Amino acid sequence: MRSVLLSLVAVTFSFLFTQHTAAQTYYYIDAISVDPAEPTTADNITISLAGQLSSTGATIVSTNYMLMGNIVHISVNAADPGGLSVLVPHTEEVEIGTLPAGSYGILVDGDFILDSAPEFQHSFNVTEAGGPNCADLTIVSVQWATFNDTSIWVHVLNEEVGFDYPAFVLLNAEGDTIARETPNFFAIAAESWHTLEIHPGAELPVGEFTGSLHLWTGFFSEFVCSWDMNIDLCPASECVTVHPYIGNFGGAVVDGSFAWSINDDVGSVANGTFALSGEQQSDEADVCLPPANYTLVVTPLQEPAGGQLVIGMGGEAWGDAVQEPFPQVIPSQPLVFDVVPGCFDGMNGIDTQGMYEDLLEVRWLTGTVELRSLDGKTLGVVDVRDVLGRLVFTTNATNDRIRIELSTFGPYVIQARDRAVKFLAGGN
Repeated sequence: MRSVLLSLVAVTFSFLFTQHTAAQTYYYIDAISVDPAEPTTADNITISLAGQLSSTGATIVSTNYMLMGNIVHISVNAADPGGLSVLVPHTEEVEIGTLPAGSYGILVDGDFILDSAPEFQHSFNVTEAGGPNCADLTIVSVQWATFNDTSIWVHVLNEEVGFDYPAFVLLNAEGDTIARETPNFFAIAAESWHTLEIHPGAELPVGEFTGSLHLWTGFFSEFVCSWDMNIDLCPASECVTVHPYIGNFGGAVVDGSFAWSINDDVGSVANGTFALSGEQQSDEADVCLPPANYTLVVTPLQEPAGGQLVIGMGGEAWGDAVQEPFPQVIPSQPLVFDVVPGCFDGMNGIDTQGMYEDLLEVRWLTGTVELRSLDGKTLGVVDVRDVLGRLVFTTNATNDRIRIELSTFGPYVIQARDRAVKFLAGGN
C-alpha cells in the first residue's frame, strides 16, 4: 500500500514541479510534519507545512484539504502583491481531525507553491485507539541471521504485550520488498526475535542503506506501524558472539568430559572442554568469531558414555542454531557452519590462491603479496579487502604487476581487472 501511495505522490510531485518551476513560486515548502507523530483513531490530526514565503508581502490566500481514499490532498494557494524580496519563514497548519486506522499519503499542490519536502514525510499511519501502540515497540536491530544468508532477524522489545499475529516486512528506499516474516507468533512479547525470509528476486543491498520496516498484524490484514531507518545488515563489531554447546537428550545420564575446538581454514581459533554430570546434562561456551566458514570438532575424553548427545552452535537470536547428533566416536564428525554468511558470500565463490582464468596470478612472499597480470596488460585499479570486507589497500597500477605489503596474518581478497582472488597472507 505504502509503495503505491508514494508512487502516486511522486508522479504528482514531478508534474507539479514542472508546472511551478515554469511560473513564479511564492511559497516554498521544506518540511511536512504530522501532530501527533503517531496518531490513533481518537486523535485530532494536524498536518503542518513548514517553509518560506518569497517576500515580505507574500501571503497564503487559501488552504483546504480533501480526503481521497487514503490520500490527504492539501491545496495551498499563494500570492505576492509586492514586498521586500527576502525569504520569510512560514508554517501553514491544516487541521484534519480524526481518521480511520490505516496508512495515508500526503499530496500538496496549488497555485504558486513548490513542495520540496522529503518523500518520507509524505506518509503517516493511524492506529486504533486503545489498541497496540507503535511507540511501545523498540527495534533493537535488523541484521543477517547468524548461520544462513536466506534470513534476516528483527530483534524487538515491547513495553506492552500485543500486536496479534504480527509479521514484519523489510523494504528498500524504492518500496521494494527485501524480506518478509511468515506470522508464527500469537503476539509480540516483551522481547522477541522475528525471522524474515529473503523475498524471491529481491536485490540485496550492500553496506548501509536507507529502508523501511513495516509491521502488519492479523495475518497481514492490518498495517499498523512503520519505521524509516538507515540499516546495515552486517554486524557493527568485528566479531559475533556464538555459543558452542553439547546436550544429552535421553537414553541415559552422561557423566564425562569432551574437548572442543573451533577451526577456520588456517587452524584452531578457539577451544575448551565441555563437562556433563548427573546434575548437568548440557554445557556451552561463548566465543566471538568474525564472519567466515568454520568447523566445530568435539572429542570425547573417555569411553562412550551412552545417552543421545547433540553438538551445535547457537546464535544470538532465540532458536538460531545449527546442530547434529554426536555419536561419541573418534575421530568425530566435525560440524560445519558459517558465521553471518550474508556478510562474506562474495568470498565463497571466488578462486583460491593461484590463477583465475589465466588472467591473474597471486604469490605470497615474506610480508608481501605479488599480483601479476598474465597477459601483460596493465592491472589498473587494485583493491585488497580483509575477511570482513573492509578495504585495506587500493591503488591504480600502471604496470602489469604490483607488490603489496601486508603485515597482518589472515585471509584477504584482491580485486583487479573485474576479477577477484582469495589468498592467505602468511600462508602457502
